[in-house]
Amino acid sequence: MRVSVICTGTELLKGTTVNTNLTFVGQQLGEAGIVPFRALVVGDSFADLRQALESAAGDSDLIITTGGLGPTRDDLTRNAVCDFLKLKLHRDLEIEAHLIRRWANRHSTAPDKDYLSQADVPENSIVLKNHVGTAPGLWVKGETEIILLPGPPDELNPMFENEAMPLLKKLVAEANFTSSFMITSISELIVQGKVEPLVKGLPLSLAYCSSVEGVKVFFSGGDENLIVQKAEEAKKLFGDAVLADNKLSLVEEISERLRGLSYTLGTAESCTGGMIAAAITDLPGSSQIFSGSIVSYSNAVKTKLSGVPQEILETHGAVSSECVSAMVSGVAKALDVDAAIAVSGIAGPDGGTDEKPVGLVYIAALLHDKIIVSKHIFPGNRDSIRNRAKIRGLLMLRELLLKK
Repeated sequence: MRVSVICTGTELLKGTTVNTNLTFVGQQLGEAGIVPFRALVVGDSFADLRQALESAAGDSDLIITTGGLGPTRDDLTRNAVCDFLKLKLHRDLEIEAHLIRRWANRHSTAPDKDYLSQADVPENSIVLKNHVGTAPGLWVKGETEIILLPGPPDELNPMFENEAMPLLKKLVAEANFTSSFMITSISELIVQGKVEPLVKGLPLSLAYCSSVEGVKVFFSGGDENLIVQKAEEAKKLFGDAVLADNKLSLVEEISERLRGLSYTLGTAESCTGGMIAAAITDLPGSSQIFSGSIVSYSNAVKTKLSGVPQEILETHGAVSSECVSAMVSGVAKALDVDAAIAVSGIAGPDGGTDEKPVGLVYIAALLHDKIIVSKHIFPGNRDSIRNRAKIRGLLMLRELLLKK
């Protein structure tokens, strides 16, 4: 399936808003074994949006748009799609009633016509419910199908994940069978070099989705037995680097391993500021495995709560193997957990020296009486360094869990 994504919003072109919607949509499509082959960003212009739709429709099976679905003058996507596909709008009474109730809860006056225009739905379309905001999403059926999503991420994300993706996965499944798995700690280039000889000349397709976590691999085709066979052969090439049970999330797999062993986890985080704890607790049921975190940003907190001896801080500094070793032991003792991760580093953009540059991070992982420590100099900006440190800490804990 050939998918194009069109993101609307002048603020995206100006750089005042980061286009997280494209990242999220790409990640979600990857879970279904679909890699978009085109992404366009256009401003709040009817003519530019209309031209983008015409360009994408020429070689796309599906177009996904983000933004431009609200009640204001710069919300042009729905009307541009209707103009392009020559579709008429009709008023959806269920959506209108929802909008009126929502308005009444916040205002004493009657809603105006622009607000209620969000209940106007194109012909041949499926309504994607918006449980957070007002503008519904739309799936317009046709020779080239178009999914219209709102711009705010807190509306787009749950709508696409819960409303659009089940329909999209069903559509993909009707045409192809897909088997997927994830490989950690190996580059996409190496993965590709090992996997592609397995499928050369066979009636199936491969797709890859690479991130800091690892490489997701998708086998797709019409022959289910062949897909399963080749996917299993590929997984054997990478051994323990493959996440168990075809998991596509490192955090999810680690959580399952901890749960299966009845182990508890705690973290002591400095430069990551609780990012590891947040990643674990984002998953439902994390209270079964996660006890807590000590975000010891200052040296005083490292000593008082994480149990780092003052002597270590004076002799080796907070960004050192000695410090993270003491942090991981201290948090395991303080929280009475079986496993722990500790991180301390210089995420920048300031604070680096010739001896300890920006990007220098020490990470420790503990499982019972076993501790491993690693030193890294991560590239990139502050966000990238922190995210890489988070993932590396999780991978180190996974390394210890695999030995169990």
